[in-house]
Amino acid sequence: MSAGAAVRLARPGGIERRRPTWTYWAVLVPTFAAVVGFGGVYSYVWAPVDVALFVALITYLWKRSSSGRPLIGHPIMLPMAGFGLLVAVQWKWHLSAYPGATLTELVQLAGCGAAFYLSLVTFRTASSLLRLGHWLWLFCGALATEAVLQQFGANGYIYWFHNASYATPVGPFVYHNFYAGCMDLLMPIAVVFVVRKGRGGEPVWALWLRRGLVPALALISVVISQSRGGLLVMLIEAILGVVVFWPDLRRRRGGRLGLMAGAAGLLAFSLLANWGPVNRRFAGWDSHDASTIERLAVDQSTLHIFRDHVWLGTGFGTFASIYPAYQTFDSGLMFQNAHNDFLQTLAETGTAGMICVLGFLGIWAWAFWRCWSRHEHHGPVRNTQLAAFVATAGFLVHSYGDFQFHAPGNALLFFILAAAAFAVPARVQHKSA
Repeated sequence: MSAGAAVRLARPGGIERRRPTWTYWAVLVPTFAAVVGFGGVYSYVWAPVDVALFVALITYLWKRSSSGRPLIGHPIMLPMAGFGLLVAVQWKWHLSAYPGATLTELVQLAGCGAAFYLSLVTFRTASSLLRLGHWLWLFCGALATEAVLQQFGANGYIYWFHNASYATPVGPFVYHNFYAGCMDLLMPIAVVFVVRKGRGGEPVWALWLRRGLVPALALISVVISQSRGGLLVMLIEAILGVVVFWPDLRRRRGGRLGLMAGAAGLLAFSLLANWGPVNRRFAGWDSHDASTIERLAVDQSTLHIFRDHVWLGTGFGTFASIYPAYQTFDSGLMFQNAHNDFLQTLAETGTAGMICVLGFLGIWAWAFWRCWSRHEHHGPVRNTQLAAFVATAGFLVHSYGDFQFHAPGNALLFFILAAAAFAVPARVQHKSA
């Protein structure tokens, strides 16, 4: 990097109008590959995906510095960099109980950082963000369609050739809650795309009906997955979405009527799915539910791990190695992760890591508030940006009761949406796509 190349922390309202278009595909293609590649949980998937992201990031930084232009940044990169540095210190100075596992997590963490930065510098124009909304809508529809077809004819196989009958496969994911987490990220973007103004003379009702098939299929696929957490998070996202977009709905003629009609249509379409199995799972979700009891017991053990390693934790990615010494019950199952990403992060990185996490969440909440409070500016770009905030909020809620960030494909998608939410200024007027 040349000496004249300086890092500029861009204000959330700032915009970089010139962008290297090749980075658009350099970040989306590997992320989509990680998702369709069994969620990226296998090393032969996430390793080449991360290599591709590293190469793209290095290429971008080299081109940017060679041209003498300052690098783009955002304040949220500070807690992200601090967390990465902490994990690197755990590995380098053998502060981790299992340095090999920490190194693996460090590489995956760096891949997420590369995806975040490439997204931050890519989605800084209206056209790039609107195209992102279009591609994520298509991706959501493709995943949901494949999941529904696979559920009825694959007999525990993913793509009809990968045997995952030992688990609970849905779509490309071995674990049904990972699939639901992916839909939690894609659903708000897909819904906002449905109501985006179209081109040509197609009637609005026909446009909404055609585009609305995607979120309807997504809802059906989550019902079929029997993910209680996924459905609850979708409900939370729906409520949050109504609150966030209420000023627009109240201002627009027929906005509230359209909202009620759309919600009724989604629920009616979802009746095509068999709600029986998931209803039975909800009915058993009480103090006598084995899954709930076990998760609460694991959470308590995770807190005990933290109390014994308060400041720096046991090492990022070491939960599977440390947990057996704190386990209080034996169900015959091996717990590779706690069903709570926040508690697991607290145990593995201690107080230092949680400070970085809280810093990230604080800046995220501040950026969300700034975006939402700009009521004088509306349009498809701001709506897509707000939908990205709603999607990431839902994913964070889901991670409180599961280990969503341990599906590399979902983690990459989360950081792409987080960067897209920050990258485009809400106050700049944009034309509708």
